Amino acid sequence: MRMHTIATALPTRLAALAALGLLLTACGNESSEVSTPAPDEDGESTTAPDENGDGADGEASGDAGVELTIERSLSDDESLEPAEGFEEGTYTLTCAPTGGDHPDPETACEQIEEVGEEPFTLDTSDMACTMQVGGPEQAHVTGQVHGTEIDTEFNQRNGCEIERFEELDTVLNP
Repeated sequence: MRMHTIATALPTRLAALAALGLLLTACGNESSEVSTPAPDEDGESTTAPDENGDGADGEASGDAGVELTIERSLSDDESLEPAEGFEEGTYTLTCAPTGGDHPDPETACEQIEEVGEEPFTLDTSDMACTMQVGGPEQAHVTGQVHGTEIDTEFNQRNGCEIERFEELDTVLNP
């Protein structure tokens, strides 16, 4: 019977782990090809649409990068005071090109570019959040951010939602 010692077993185990690591790394990359934009008839580079009809930057061809409708309201909890300057109402916001009737579209678009679409798509329902209430302000946001459809509620009912609301403070409370 052959006996294994640490000196003989360790290299075998390390080799197996290294092979597993390479296999997992390779499985994560479906394609490593990078497409190069094809020049148009004037010799300028263009971005060809992908299979969804979007350009390489994820924006729908010919559409604004961000198109949002922001409906701001107050919760029914009358014991909470709204932040100074918060007004109920509906705004529209577009970015690339910047527009809509949002009071500060340039700053709002800069904030969206900085944080991306995560605050719009983040689901806090299964997260451990502090039990605190930040205020009665809430917003229902619909539209799209860089090709991602948005239909979400923002409020200040717990620590996670307060943080999410504050990440988009210029967008939601200009």
